[in-house]
This record gives sequence, structure tokens and C-alpha cells, in this order.
Amino acid sequence: MGDKRMDIYRSRVEKLWDKAREAGLEAFLVLSIEGSDFANLFYLTGFSGSFGLFLVDSDPLFMTDPRYSEQVRTELPYLPLKEVRGKWYEGLGEEIKRRDHTKVGLNSRTTTVKLLELLREKIPGVEFVPVDGWVEELRMVKDEGEIERIRAAMRLTEEGLSWVLKQLEPGVMERDVALELEMWYRKNGAEDVAFDLIVAFGEHSAMPHYRPHPGDRALKRGDVVLFDIGVRMGGYCSDLTRTFSYGDPPEEFRRVYELVWKANEEAIRKIKAGISGVEADGFARRVIEGGGYKEEFGHGLGHGVGIQVHEPPRLSFTSEDTLREGMVVTVEPGVYLPGRFGVRIEDLAVVRADGLEVLSRFPKNLEEIVL
Repeated sequence: MGDKRMDIYRSRVEKLWDKAREAGLEAFLVLSIEGSDFANLFYLTGFSGSFGLFLVDSDPLFMTDPRYSEQVRTELPYLPLKEVRGKWYEGLGEEIKRRDHTKVGLNSRTTTVKLLELLREKIPGVEFVPVDGWVEELRMVKDEGEIERIRAAMRLTEEGLSWVLKQLEPGVMERDVALELEMWYRKNGAEDVAFDLIVAFGEHSAMPHYRPHPGDRALKRGDVVLFDIGVRMGGYCSDLTRTFSYGDPPEEFRRVYELVWKANEEAIRKIKAGISGVEADGFARRVIEGGGYKEEFGHGLGHGVGIQVHEPPRLSFTSEDTLREGMVVTVEPGVYLPGRFGVRIEDLAVVRADGLEVLSRFPKNLEEIVL
């Protein structure tokens, strides 16, 4: 690992440690038990395994079991390692007591009640203090290295979409298209897909998060075709939605599509650092409501994307977030007509001081989405 990357991880850990000290804690514990807090542990250390304990204090220590010891030595050469065997909480307890810690913070969002009870029972004399979202707060603003990983993931996502559109033909099923696209992504550099790819034909496109998906619905001329897709590269996700017409679209589809496109572009034009998630949502929502489809846009405008495909901030009518420079967010208005069709157009963008830097480039104009 290069010195620059190590410095980035050290800086993140130092910010967390500063916050813990300010709160009167003697340490902060990141627990990822079979991936339970994978995203936060990866953000702080770069560890890509499923089991890790990270004790953050003035002398941070990483703990794992023998399955991952060699991986930790390779991925985290800058961190001291303690191997725990058998009951992991016994090794953890020994280390906490050796350091004379009596007040340790941990993440309330990812620590179950059962796990908290286990720690309190097995490591007596230590006060474990649940705190809310400290690491998630750090993760909301991306550095340029993180943005480059997301940009690379988006480039591959769009290349795959271009490829798969050429594979469409009457009779092909949603699930086969999704499978072929996932295989293409993996063969062309993706670590994984960012989520279960959504490929929805016809009336299925009216379900914002089509479940179960993808199905046996076969493609036919005149169908609306919706792709909600993304990949993971370098540990970071992309998220893109485009809606197409397989053949000449009816007039109502044209009208709805142009309305959603207008809402998408209006939000992209107006969103910038300093506005609230509610304001951002309103830019698009007012366009759709003005077009007569108020009830057909039932979800928020967007969400943060990073190590996880859905993470803070939220862009919605219920959001309590304020957008800051460096956040990466989706802009995805939609209109859904149950039993008929739906239209969603989703772009991925970086919040900058003076506006959005849009990372997605796939065409959206009506002429280019007719297949």
C-alpha cells in the first residue's frame, strides 16, 4: 500500500479518535462480525474481509481470526495485528483491560442489541457506549481518490449498458438479460455488481424497486425497458437508471418521459453545496407535480453513494441532511403508472460549491432512448 493511501486511512482514524476523546471516551470499537460493519471498517482501514475488530485509541489495534491474518498483513501493513482464536470476545476483553479502558464507544447503527449484551456480559467492568453514526458522518464527504473510484465504476456501468442494449431482441427474458449483463461486468473488471441488477420490461417498470426481479417476463415490441444498474470497483459503487422504449413509444410515454427528464435536468441545474436535502428534492418534485403526476412520484429524489450503494445523505421531502461539497449523490426522479409502465432517470453526481459535477454520461434525450 502506498504511503498516500496509508496517510488517508490514518487521517480518517485520527478524526474518529478526536471525536471519541471529545465525547469523553477512552476508545472506540469498530466491530464487523461476518461483515456486520464491513463498510465502516473498510473506510477506516481498507480491510476487505468479513471479520475484524478495530480498537481505536492513541495506539490503534486491528484484531481478526486466523482466516484473515495474512490478508490483514497484506492490506494493512501500517496497523499492528492481534490474532484472536476461539472466542473472539475473550481476546478483545484482554486487550481492553490491558489498556485500562473502562469506557468504550461503538456504533449503534451496526451493533445489535444481542451483541451489545454479549460485550457487557463477557467484558465486565467496561462501559460500552453506543453512539450514532460517527463513521458514517465521515464517509458522507468523499475525497478525490474515492470520487475517482466511483467515476471508474460509472464508466464501466455505462459501457455495460451500451453492450447489453445490443443484445435485446423479442422474446428475451428479464432474468437472462440481467445475468448476461452481470457476467459482462465481472469479465470486464467489476469486483461485483453494486446491487441486484434491475431489468424490468413493460408493466414491471412501474415498480420502483421491482421485486421479485428479474423475472420471466419476455420482451416484446412496444415495451418500456428500465435498467437500474451499478457495479463495485475499488470498493466503491455506481448507480445508474435509464428507461427505454423498445420500438416506437406511445404518446403518453413520450409525455411522461419528457416530464421526468425535465425534472432530472432541473434538479441537476440547481443542486449545489449548502442546500438541504428537502430543497434538492423539491426542485424535481415541483416539475412533476406541475405536470400532473404528483401521486405517481412516491420516493425521494436521491441518496448518497459510496462504499454502499445507499448511504447518507438523503435527498427527499423528509431529509434532515444538508449537502456539502464532496458528497456523491443520485438524482433520480420517476413517474410510475401501475400495470402500465414507469419512467425513472437516474444520474450520479458530485456536489461541488457551485453545482453538480455529473459522473454519468449515458444519453437521456428521447430520440436516443428509442431502441
